[in-house]
Amino acid sequence: MPSERIRVAAVGDIPPGAMRYFDLDGLPVALANAGGTIYAFSDVCRHEGGPLSAGALIDETVTCPWHGWTYSIRTGKAIVPPVGIRIPVYPVHISGDDVFVEIDWPDEHEV
Repeated sequence: MPSERIRVAAVGDIPPGAMRYFDLDGLPVALANAGGTIYAFSDVCRHEGGPLSAGALIDETVTCPWHGWTYSIRTGKAIVPPVGIRIPVYPVHISGDDVFVEIDWPDEHEV
């Protein structure tokens, strides 16, 4: 599985308490700044596909604006409702002022 680090934003683009949506070659990813730490996770709610980056960020949790499903942005684990469901989370790397997200693409994806 090829892995790729993609420059997504500048650190200043995602101030504390903010979330932003990014399309990474067709992959919907949200970045959130919780207490100075930037997290990357799928922007798609597992319930009906709601845009998580348009939801509420409280500490290290994001709540979908459509039906209130809540996830940990650190682990991707669902908090409310069905525990055991997860959204993908992605490693974040900061280099200088640049924010990189590491994506493990399927083998058929060209890097």
